[in-house]
Amino acid sequence: MDELLEIVFASRAQTRVVQHFLEKPKDFFNLSRIAKETDLAHSTIHRVMQPLVDMGLVKEIRVGQQIRLFILEAEDEKAKILSDFYEKIRPHLEELLDEESS
Repeated sequence: MDELLEIVFASRAQTRVVQHFLEKPKDFFNLSRIAKETDLAHSTIHRVMQPLVDMGLVKEIRVGQQIRLFILEAEDEKAKILSDFYEKIRPHLEELLDEESS
């Protein structure tokens, strides 16, 4: 149980992807779009998506044989908690970033 947050935030890349889904909770993404919008390599996105799907934070939808779409799993309790947390902490983090850049 000590590793719960480590599982969700396993790496900077995975954290960036989680944040991306939290910022756009109703958008569908394919792997290429996630890679482009997060400035991460396609191979990195491929690696970090499966744990997020396995945890239930992100839902994978297959369209045909090769197309995979992903969306934040809005019905998952963990995703709801993370989303609420992110919305509460986001203004404070933005304020800190503004102070650091001044």
